[in-house]
Amino acid sequence: MKRYMKIATCLCAAAMFVTAGGCGDKSNEDKGSSKADISASGESSKKGTIEIEFVQGKREAGETYDKVIKAFESKNPGIKINQNLVPDSDQVLMTRASSDNLPDLMNHWPTNAQFIQFSEEGLLLDLSDKEYLENIDSQYIDSVKTDKGIFMMPYNLNFMGLYYNVDKFKEAGYEPPKTWGELIELAKKIKDKGENAFVLPGKEAWVISQLWGNIESKDLGEHTDIFKKMNKKETDFTTIPEYKESLEKMVELMKYASEDSLALGYEQGINEFATGKAWMFPQGSWALPALLNSNPDLNVSMVMMPNDKGDMKAIVTPDTGLCVNAKVKDDPKKMDAIDKFLAFCASKEGAQIYTDNDKSPSCVKDISYDVPQFKEFFDYVDEHGSESDGFPTPTGFEDTKRSKLQGVLLGGNIDDFLKELSADYQDSLSE
Repeated sequence: MKRYMKIATCLCAAAMFVTAGGCGDKSNEDKGSSKADISASGESSKKGTIEIEFVQGKREAGETYDKVIKAFESKNPGIKINQNLVPDSDQVLMTRASSDNLPDLMNHWPTNAQFIQFSEEGLLLDLSDKEYLENIDSQYIDSVKTDKGIFMMPYNLNFMGLYYNVDKFKEAGYEPPKTWGELIELAKKIKDKGENAFVLPGKEAWVISQLWGNIESKDLGEHTDIFKKMNKKETDFTTIPEYKESLEKMVELMKYASEDSLALGYEQGINEFATGKAWMFPQGSWALPALLNSNPDLNVSMVMMPNDKGDMKAIVTPDTGLCVNAKVKDDPKKMDAIDKFLAFCASKEGAQIYTDNDKSPSCVKDISYDVPQFKEFFDYVDEHGSESDGFPTPTGFEDTKRSKLQGVLLGGNIDDFLKELSADYQDSLSE
């Protein structure tokens, strides 16, 4: 890979808590194929054609997968991949699992509790013997490997930081902030101009959860040791000061965003930043395609979300991967079709199509990655290295956290929230 993918040699093998469930399971307002009426049986609409249902919950990737699928189908005219882009894939997949009706193919997040549950219950196919996994960087295979097998083909990486409008900064003579103090000082100057320093969509709980993770992870880094200790009741959210401090910082940022931020949805936030209504946008790498779709002329760059001392810990980690219904192995024709599709996805051609359109680094070996908007971020990674999270939180905990987090931005007591969250974590462990 090109220079930016030198990070692959320094990443730990794991998947990330702060973006678990990260950029999917949201609304279906985005573009891309959505064929909710496709039957799970995948029966052919054309004689001799093998149809595969692919349930896909990462809405930003809808158009990207369309392009990968189109390229694959042009080489395999007897196979039809039907991408079913759903607004809440966790709920859809759980419902279908309960009726023993999982789709042929699906994407998921490595630390998502549902993926772990499906793996443990034998609902997903073990891909350990598939030759196309040899094209995936071994550290990312290790990040999803369990004692029972490999139930996901990790496909792309993600990271979070701070987008800023390069033209606005240049015109004003500002430099990207390197510490939290510089960030707030800059935000005050922008507010004094009568403008919004940040766009902070707060309508959807997953966005707020990611904002919190974007801030606290720059101090805490990867969370494996923390959650292992929580599992043993050796610590909790109230005893780790960075959790309280990061929530206080999140509240502080709201002072420099629009007054209606808590009513602002993710898609609206994308449009507001892309059209110049704010100077900065704390978000993930997955947002870049949507930003450029909203404004192809947007001059944007991402830097590290700053912390107090300017010694931020960079998190770069596997995002989503592809999983196969275990029952497919009993249908040789479908199994062969899916193997061909996954082999194409893991090929240089297929992976390059995905990376070029999704703007995310690939888990596939030797894929060129050169996205100028992320140069500053990876300059920091080149100098300071990166980490990757890999310890899953208990089933249901992330949903519980998200359901209560907005209350902090509505003026809720942070100490009470962290105390309640600590109890919620232990309750989730016992369920």
